[in-house]
Amino acid sequence: MNILIDSTKPFERALADAERSIAQHGFSVLHTHPLSETLAAKGQPIATRCAILEVCNAKIASQILKSDPALSLALPCRVAVFEAANGTRLGMIAPTTVIAGFETEPEVRVAAAEVERALRQILADAA
Repeated sequence: MNILIDSTKPFERALADAERSIAQHGFSVLHTHPLSETLAAKGQPIATRCAILEVCNAKIASQILKSDPALSLALPCRVAVFEAANGTRLGMIAPTTVIAGFETEPEVRVAAAEVERALRQILADAA
């Protein structure tokens, strides 16, 4: 399931607020992909600005990977911030949706739900 939240904030403000909210909720940004800038540099510009934040909570990620290293295929979580027709949108693919493609221990599904709740709040706070 895709989770999308609309914001009236300008792109740069929403991106900065997302980064701040991520830190406030005990997560960290592992990398920011300035997708629109990268595509433009490769001669493939897009009309709107878009950035992808790779996000991780080290404690939860460690628990998940100890359960099954193959779950690294689902990590880290990604938060998108992009310009839309009526403002800016923030979104992600629900961690519970991503994990559903794996055979996992029940604790992993609980952890994915915990991460999803936190990321939903991060998106809401940033919007």
